[in-house]
Amino acid sequence: MGLSDASPETPSRLRRFAPLAVGLLCLVGSAWASRDLGLTTDEPRYIENSQRLQAWFGDLFTSGPAMAFEDARLAEGWYWARTESKNLPLVSLVGTIGQFTLGVFDSPPHTHRWGNLLVLAATCGVIFTWIREELSSQAATVAVLALVGMPRVWTHAQLMSIDPLVASFQVMGCWALWNGRGQKSWRWPVTFGLLAGIGAMAKPTFWFIVPVWILWGVLTGPRNNWKAGACLVTVAPLVALALMPPWWSNPVGGFLGYIDLLLNDPVGWKIDVYYLGDIFQAELIADEAPTPVPWHSVPLLSTVTTPPWIIALILVETLSLSLPLLANRLANRGTRKTGTDTRPHQPPSPALAGLWCLAALALPLIVMLPSTPAHDGTRLYRPAFYFGAILAGTGFERLRRRFFDNNHPQKGWLAVIVLSVFATGTNMAIHPAGLSYYNVLVGGFNEAARPVRQPRSLPVPRRPLFEVSYWWELFNREAIQDMQVHLPQDARVTFFPENYGRHLLKEWGHLREDIQLTTTGDAQYMVMYARMGRLLDPRVQPSGSRFLHHTPIWEWKVKGVRVAVLVKINQRDHSSPGR
Repeated sequence: MGLSDASPETPSRLRRFAPLAVGLLCLVGSAWASRDLGLTTDEPRYIENSQRLQAWFGDLFTSGPAMAFEDARLAEGWYWARTESKNLPLVSLVGTIGQFTLGVFDSPPHTHRWGNLLVLAATCGVIFTWIREELSSQAATVAVLALVGMPRVWTHAQLMSIDPLVASFQVMGCWALWNGRGQKSWRWPVTFGLLAGIGAMAKPTFWFIVPVWILWGVLTGPRNNWKAGACLVTVAPLVALALMPPWWSNPVGGFLGYIDLLLNDPVGWKIDVYYLGDIFQAELIADEAPTPVPWHSVPLLSTVTTPPWIIALILVETLSLSLPLLANRLANRGTRKTGTDTRPHQPPSPALAGLWCLAALALPLIVMLPSTPAHDGTRLYRPAFYFGAILAGTGFERLRRRFFDNNHPQKGWLAVIVLSVFATGTNMAIHPAGLSYYNVLVGGFNEAARPVRQPRSLPVPRRPLFEVSYWWELFNREAIQDMQVHLPQDARVTFFPENYGRHLLKEWGHLREDIQLTTTGDAQYMVMYARMGRLLDPRVQPSGSRFLHHTPIWEWKVKGVRVAVLVKINQRDHSSPGR
């Protein structure tokens, strides 16, 4: 129990229900915010896979196991771990649970996001519980505020997406691992194995936490962690296998075949990343290997896409942990001279701080390796920011114990209130463009997206330094309705960059029934979106200059930044930007 929670007046009932209240508050806030986000690039695939999964379960109950477990039916119903759908089934399983619980009261695409929202709420509750028990309620509140206060992390978690699930199950797995150390009971180790197995079925990036767990277990004493280790190699694989029926008949072969697919994919990873005014990781010239994303994108983008107050608190914690050698030498010298231990007690324990730091560093360090994919610049290592939020809470605790008297907790709570204003204010100021958040170090979203003159490495000399928006999330229901006012009856429309959910927008009635979705060559109108890595590709010019510098039929601005336009194509005096 943290020092600030030690007073006997603290009601036990309030302590018991506080994590539930935190989770519920986060659920309500995230559900409200997600309604302003449009259908994103990856969600259509996850939604369609969920529909395949639901149809398979329908066959299981109506036609029986014999029919449902036929190889062809399994392959159709469980549409993962293949070239065209490389990820694993957790996102659709979670999405289906959310869709048939709270989602039944909602409309698409939000009905499909409730599963992720429930996992996010549970994660916030776990973080609060964990930090409160190890440090204080104030530090726990700040840790949750730091998670909420990172717009890119918070907004991403509101979508039907995989990486937030990776983060959530990594955090909850670490929580169970820590609680199970040295315990006689098997309850926490089995819980750890269960969470590890579920998380493993999100995507392969989850697996990089496993070496961290093993290293931490060895460093902190195998005798304290042997039960967790046993569950990691028994319970976790069985749980993971249970979530992937196509592998049941040949578990080892199925898993090794998936590894071979990941390592020897003939298509490779050629998804554009726009960084410092250039395009990386895309095959801009035929038969030439794409240029890898520079290693320094990880520290630079992490710095400019995280609110400064969170960076400051993380630095407090990391600097406090990075100077232990000097502190220990001074303390040991004082002990030898006086015969007493003069070392101050500082939270958290070194073992726990080490677990958090190792978990936070794993994915960013891996993405910094040469030729490692970097989807949209930050997405693949964004789960690390969940542990960054925990470190921010720990940094706050160090400051609280240094500057505030434990007998006067109201001063600490006043600081928490100030940080809550920062967290909510940051999110509200950028909403709904949370995935495009840039901090004051680069002038905010407006300056990061402002075209400036740059070297002619790309055909458009005046272009932004940073990516504007990647996932079509700002092309929301309001933008669609406003855009359609400018389209005549039976207009033939295409999208650039590719909008993989356009057929769902039509099916859900978001796009008018008379609008015809067609190819670039046959279209009269094109909706263009502010993904610089595609718009500025030399192979599709003049799309970049047309989006950035021409006057369109219609434009949609968010926070003063142009994020979508409607232009005429395939007509005299109008070049086609998509060709």
